[in-house]
Amino acid sequence: MRILEKTIGVTSPIADEVALRVLNFFGYHDEIIDNALDHDDRRLFYFLQDMKILGTRWEETQLVSGRNWRIFYWSLNWDTIQRMLDDRPQIKEPEDLYMTLPDSVWDREHEQTGMT
Repeated sequence: MRILEKTIGVTSPIADEVALRVLNFFGYHDEIIDNALDHDDRRLFYFLQDMKILGTRWEETQLVSGRNWRIFYWSLNWDTIQRMLDDRPQIKEPEDLYMTLPDSVWDREHEQTGMT
């Protein structure tokens, strides 16, 4: 998760561990049910929600007994993730050393007169 490296400055191994932990829950889906999380995972998800990487939603359904039941879901916030990745500094291609030299370096007459 380059986003974690970029935003909070964790090392690559820690970011990879967090990414694998999160992706193990989501698999090929963009959304999971909150009941799948234990306390520690939920705490991590709240942290990622604060970073806008994850979002939540809930729906309410009525049980046979007449009570209302809320079901909470976590989702990956792809728009924010993409925006954060797009904001990263672009890797600058190395400049050709010879192209950075001034034209006077390439002038043989200037070189010869300069030596005498």
